[in-house]
Amino acid sequence: MAEQTIEDIASSIRRATPRQIARVALVALAVAAIFALLISAEKALAPFVLGLVVAYLMWPLVNLLDKKMPRWAAILIVYAIAALGIGLFLVFIVPPLIGQIQRLILSIPRAEDWPHLAQDITTWYEATIPANLQAPIASIFKMVLPELQKNMGEIVRGAGGWLASRLTQVFSAIAFVFGLLIIPIWLFYFLMDVRRAKTSLNRILDYRIRADFWHVWQLIDRSLSAYIRGQLTLGVIVGAAAGVGMAILDFIPGIEIDYILVLAIWAGFGELVPMIGAMLGAVPAVIVTLFVGGPAAALAVAGLFFVIQFSENNILVPRIVGKSVGVHPAILMVSLVVFGQALGLIGVVLAAPITAIFRDVYFYTYRRLSGKTAHEAMRSLTP
Repeated sequence: MAEQTIEDIASSIRRATPRQIARVALVALAVAAIFALLISAEKALAPFVLGLVVAYLMWPLVNLLDKKMPRWAAILIVYAIAALGIGLFLVFIVPPLIGQIQRLILSIPRAEDWPHLAQDITTWYEATIPANLQAPIASIFKMVLPELQKNMGEIVRGAGGWLASRLTQVFSAIAFVFGLLIIPIWLFYFLMDVRRAKTSLNRILDYRIRADFWHVWQLIDRSLSAYIRGQLTLGVIVGAAAGVGMAILDFIPGIEIDYILVLAIWAGFGELVPMIGAMLGAVPAVIVTLFVGGPAAALAVAGLFFVIQFSENNILVPRIVGKSVGVHPAILMVSLVVFGQALGLIGVVLAAPITAIFRDVYFYTYRRLSGKTAHEAMRSLTP
């Protein structure tokens, strides 16, 4: 039955009785009503959306432990591991992180300090850069600097306001979610019964669309799982590499780097944004280090992030994320703008998997409409 073609399904639709049409319309109305309720309760459902992401991350480990013990015991063990990780984070990471953030805010240069900083940079530049290169560089700066000075104030104010508002929204949402005791309980029942729900849904589905439904589900799951788990893994690795690398650089005589924990965690979070994540992590680190340790330290940090980015693109991404979310950079940049405008920060973070899902579902549907069977259409999309 799974091999039934689109022409057979179209023929069945033409032979449908009024009762069958009414039943399909009832199901469609119910689905539309559910979606309307979900959209109207968008803010209230935010904790459950995060809960689904957490369940998605826990799912592989729960399934692995489920082979050796009852499923409820596997879920509780995963809960214990997560609680231990959160506890270690709160004890060992949060206190020094808060201290560094407070020092960073207090150390932001005042307006009267800018001339001294500019003089230090100029002195270092004249002593370090060869004389035959200073003239071309100076000519470039003469063309760019007036426009940059003209717009820098507006850029900084706009970026700072946008960033502050986004960070406030993110942290308030996280605090709200973790303050709700219902989420762990809901997660437990979700992880316990998700297989049973899948079996029940399979019985409800008409046999003529069953294969197409699960193939589309597989395409969605493949893109989301590869991206969510992959980007989180990359974020941890990049953040740890940045922190360790800056700590090592700090031991080198003549190089001073401060706020390492803040900058490393920021680099890890920046990795969640595709395409521009590396820049989001590197630019603040270089700027902060420029104020703290001077141009030499800033160049060292820039070199460190260049090495991290090179290793990520050529070693980590192919092994961790793979090719299932492989979207051309030109298309992905447009997707970042479109989904960012439509969905805000969440749209920027999820632009890559959403684009990959649209691409794969489109090609699957196109091949089905071209007369291929469900398995043939799916086989052509298997990496």
